[in-house]
Amino acid sequence: MNNEQVSRYIQKHKAVDSDALIFQDWENFLNTLYLNNGHISMIIWYEYCRINEQKIGMGGYADKENREYMWAETQLFETDMQERTLNEILEYISEMRDKYSCYDLYPEFHLY
Repeated sequence: MNNEQVSRYIQKHKAVDSDALIFQDWENFLNTLYLNNGHISMIIWYEYCRINEQKIGMGGYADKENREYMWAETQLFETDMQERTLNEILEYISEMRDKYSCYDLYPEFHLY
């Protein structure tokens, strides 16, 4: 994996001031990661919402671009994803966002 290119992307685009890998443009992140031979091991889902207006989230991180909003961690997650292809991961994310379409969900990625 080309760690330098992925690291630059992460620092420029991640949505929170923490180690959490949450991105508004998560599809671009995944494309960059997989183009550089990276993989993910787990996805944890976050609800994007106004602070103190979580529906399924339970606390989390302030949005560094809009401090009125936060990324609230949910109890939704998927593990053992390191063997999945990029297309399989994109399909999984699409299915989850469709299934929980009444919430504004975003994936947090854990790298393999």
